[in-house]
Amino acid sequence: MICDDSLGQTVHSRLDRNSKHLGDMHRDLDYFHSDEGIRVFIDNIVNSIGNINQSTATDYVRIAYGHLCLDHMASKLKMQQSCTYGELDWRKVYTQTWKYFQRNGFHRTYYKERY
Repeated sequence: MICDDSLGQTVHSRLDRNSKHLGDMHRDLDYFHSDEGIRVFIDNIVNSIGNINQSTATDYVRIAYGHLCLDHMASKLKMQQSCTYGELDWRKVYTQTWKYFQRNGFHRTYYKERY
């Protein structure tokens, strides 16, 4: 569940920031598409907001991992089916993404302040 006061779109926007100039390679070239990069980005959000609810910070982390899982699964299915992103069955992509998200334990991850 995503908290009502979550600024989740901020997380999505950051993860998509370089996608227009780098295309699919942005996932490999952007530091913020890594576990460490996600944690640094979320730490920066938490520090800039100040007194942030633990649940909201956890939402940010899960949104980021969900975004990465969706990127991964859409690319994988696009390659398997030799099609464009527009031709994908997005219901299948979302279903496979959720399974992948759970298999990797991201639904159990939580925000832990590192400072």
